[in-house]
Amino acid sequence: MKNKKFEVIDMAARAPNKKKIQESLELQLWKKGAKIECFQDLICDYMNLYDIKKALQKDIKTRGISYETTSASGYPIVKQNQSVKDLVAVGKQMLLILDKLGLTTGEIVPDSDEDEL
Repeated sequence: MKNKKFEVIDMAARAPNKKKIQESLELQLWKKGAKIECFQDLICDYMNLYDIKKALQKDIKTRGISYETTSASGYPIVKQNQSVKDLVAVGKQMLLILDKLGLTTGEIVPDSDEDEL
């Protein structure tokens, strides 16, 4: 049974949705007693970066890490997809926001059935 529970958690970890991520961040701040306006604004910034990250991932999936295009002189060339570099930068910024909010894997406040937002 323990393995089955792990599988459910693992599946959820692979495909979280935007609403659940935002609720999770808000819950962690609330449990730390830090649910204040300026931190809520950082969560909004994080969620905007989440949208950008998803768009970049979609572009990479569509065009690949490099793509063929035509140069100014009319010759076919292969260019690196800028979305790859941008995705790395967005990921770093998202991690910085989590760090500034004090939300790390070492400091997660466990859920309990009695807690609510």
